Amino acid sequence: MGDTVMKKPGDFYLRSVEDCLKDLGSSDKGLSNEEAKRRLSQYGENQLVALARTPQWLQFLFQFKDIFVIILVVAGTVSYATGDVRGGSIMFAIVLIDACLGYYQEHKAERIMDSLRRMIESPARVYRDGELSELPLAGIVPGDILHVEEGDKIPADIRIVESLNLRTNDFSLTGESMPQDKHSRPIEKESALADRDNMAYLGTTVAAGNARGVVVATGMNTEVGRIAGLTQVEQKSKSPLQVEIQFIAKWITVFAIVIGTILFAVIKWQGFGLNVALIYALGIAVAVVPQALPMQITVALSNGVARLAKKNAVIKKLSSVETLGSTNVICTDKTGTLTKNEMTVKHIWFDGNEYTLSGIGYEPKGDVLGSDGKKLTEDELKKLELLLDVATMASNAEIHGPDDNHPGWYPVGDPTEAALITASTKLGTRSSNEDEENPELQEFCFDSERKRMSSVRQFGDRKVLCMKGALGSVLSVSSFIHRQGKAVRLTDETVEMLNTLNAEYSKKAMRVLAFGYRELKDRENEYEVEETEKEAILLGLMAMNDPAKEGVREAIEAAHEAHIKTFVMTGDHAITAQAVGRQIHLSPDNKEAPVITGEELSGMDDTQLTKTMQGSTSLIFSRVSPEDKLRIVKILKASGEVVAVTGDGVNDAPALKSAHIGVAMGGIGTDVAKEASELILLDDSFSTLVFAIREGRTIYNNLKKTVVASLTTNAAELTIVLMGLVGATLSGWPIPILVVQILAIDLLAEILPLTALTFDPGSKDVMTSHPRRQNEHILNKRISLEILFLGVLMGGLAFVNFVLFMGRTGAELTVTHELYARATTLSYTTIVSCQFANIMSRRYAFDSIFNSNFWSNKKMLGAIAISIGLILTAIYTPFSGFFGYAPLTMTDWVYVLAGVAVFLAAHEIIKTFKRSNRKVAALTA
Repeated sequence: MGDTVMKKPGDFYLRSVEDCLKDLGSSDKGLSNEEAKRRLSQYGENQLVALARTPQWLQFLFQFKDIFVIILVVAGTVSYATGDVRGGSIMFAIVLIDACLGYYQEHKAERIMDSLRRMIESPARVYRDGELSELPLAGIVPGDILHVEEGDKIPADIRIVESLNLRTNDFSLTGESMPQDKHSRPIEKESALADRDNMAYLGTTVAAGNARGVVVATGMNTEVGRIAGLTQVEQKSKSPLQVEIQFIAKWITVFAIVIGTILFAVIKWQGFGLNVALIYALGIAVAVVPQALPMQITVALSNGVARLAKKNAVIKKLSSVETLGSTNVICTDKTGTLTKNEMTVKHIWFDGNEYTLSGIGYEPKGDVLGSDGKKLTEDELKKLELLLDVATMASNAEIHGPDDNHPGWYPVGDPTEAALITASTKLGTRSSNEDEENPELQEFCFDSERKRMSSVRQFGDRKVLCMKGALGSVLSVSSFIHRQGKAVRLTDETVEMLNTLNAEYSKKAMRVLAFGYRELKDRENEYEVEETEKEAILLGLMAMNDPAKEGVREAIEAAHEAHIKTFVMTGDHAITAQAVGRQIHLSPDNKEAPVITGEELSGMDDTQLTKTMQGSTSLIFSRVSPEDKLRIVKILKASGEVVAVTGDGVNDAPALKSAHIGVAMGGIGTDVAKEASELILLDDSFSTLVFAIREGRTIYNNLKKTVVASLTTNAAELTIVLMGLVGATLSGWPIPILVVQILAIDLLAEILPLTALTFDPGSKDVMTSHPRRQNEHILNKRISLEILFLGVLMGGLAFVNFVLFMGRTGAELTVTHELYARATTLSYTTIVSCQFANIMSRRYAFDSIFNSNFWSNKKMLGAIAISIGLILTAIYTPFSGFFGYAPLTMTDWVYVLAGVAVFLAAHEIIKTFKRSNRKVAALTA
């Protein structure tokens, strides 16, 4: 097409469609692929420059604003000022390591989230070389002709070429709260952005209808692109767990300052110098602070998100991962989530006869068989042409053969409409130029109230209304039925027969659509839905099958075992939904899941509905509206349930947004549904949702283990220091562990194993236990007592080994004694060895550490091995002097291992009591 003279994007609303196409060097058929490639190199990809983000150097500096880090920096600075270069160096080394690890994990999490955002982008429907195809958003160029429909996000700034009841939500750009009607006529005078009703802009969404439009601007040249540079830094929300950890951190910090102040006073009272007292008090204050916890939480959440993505579950926010683990009610739609969404027309009822179609999916292969099971002749097929023509004329979908991105035949558009197109193509009644031969004059889009859609088409010199929808909906506007080429008035007997047939199909888990038509008189091209959709001639029915997905039955059973209620919310007939419920064992006791229709639901008050849902593990809500879905979700939330809702359409958006976890379908889901959700299922699978819940539970459990293990060793460090002060006061003993060695517990021994603990695989009972309550805290009374007991035991064992060392060597230790370094090294190794045992044992809340899953977390075993290597290197090499270490003898190691054995025995005894209490609770439940 050569170079085009581009007008300013803002001018196109003043020009006619013809002038816009001319200026853009385009046509109704769109661009050629060759021209599109040329323009892509000329204008660049259709992408916005990333939102204003914190620079990398500033992200690194932000690692130093944490209260834990501030304490370390202050302590390190004071240590240098008082001449303790060794202590100050270790403190700053911990600060630097934590900052680097924290920065790396945040940057990694950011990159993961960026890649996931790209994964959930819906392709655009673009006309290239006259054919409608799906392309990545980045490949759209000015001059492309796009097709947009209900639920789509507008992928670029477009001038409307043809509007079919198009309404867009422009709130994000103009602030208009109500959907705006759009048309293709030029605007006569210059207008503000909100008044340009023949334009649709990037970032807005289609509320209703569909349209074709020509792209006038892409990427940073769009209206959104013009203001992208002004966007504020992206805000990151925190999960409840992160908030709780921050609360714990502040509490511990206050405690550390108080205990440090008290120790300073005690040490000074004991006659130590100011420098010694100050360094020791600061060191102890630092020791009781779990410095690496914030970073370890980020590690767990970001790696959990990455693992979910590998299983086709894309989390949009890190903070949503934790909520998944608390989910105890799933409200799921049926089509595409529980079923394959590969609609295939199996039966046709027309002119009093029933026909069967062979073939599966969207590949147009198969035959039409009569009641005798024989293939229909050409003449017999021709009789069905009227019904199939109406079906395809009232559909917007297309089917395409295999290509580079699709291994088999696939639909573009609504899967149900694609099934109708497939059936027509199988029979050979569909023309490849159907839309050109019978152009659409007006479309009345499907909505949840009418439960039908229709299209006014030009058939030669005739105008015909083609209609499809639910049987009851089509019957409500039909006065006649097609019989032997004539329109015969509908009778009560015929309506009863049709309803009976519809029920029989529904019992077989089939979706039934009815079709009708009406010839319209010559009139203007403006049509009103009420006046047009009336006195129609009912043609017949098509029943299509959408089988349950593989693995759904097992996933439903897993949800029941996990004490998660499963409610189905569908617009389908109750009988159809119940049939699918039987296939997937929706009810855990092999009974029929109770069904509540939309009509019955409207007659129930909130108290009745709450009682019904609380008393049921599975329910089916059939023929429900978007308002019904939203009401169900709100009542569940008000009852204290944590609710996950699945959906794919515009009408699902309110319920998705209201739920604790909105779950959108990545394949069939509209952009609006994805926008309203926190979790996107790329494979549209209920099984993937249940896996995501399992992963959420596992992540929380691992973080809980990490927090408890970390605080236990902090309690141990405080214990040995306090016991040491008592010994110094009463017996004149030297302090049993140096400040630099306390700091080395974090630096050499803890950071790697505790971080690796967040990678622990889920326990065998992770999906058989009850979901975590929202108000449940990590540090409840029982856990706090356990931390205190085991921390005191760990620190006490280290102190006992220090005292026993003095007894067996006969040395009256002082800080200058030649055996003092060996004695403090013994205290240090006792604590870190018990901590390794503590970390390993924390993996199992009830089971013994000695079980078949001992080797399952190889990352943690490797981390412990590396930490042991670092410790031995520090003890048995010239580095030992820096940390105040001295080589231990074999006898010393026997005492260390004896301490570990006592500590492990205490852990095992506690678990024995836990198992016993759990059995009692199970028996009394």
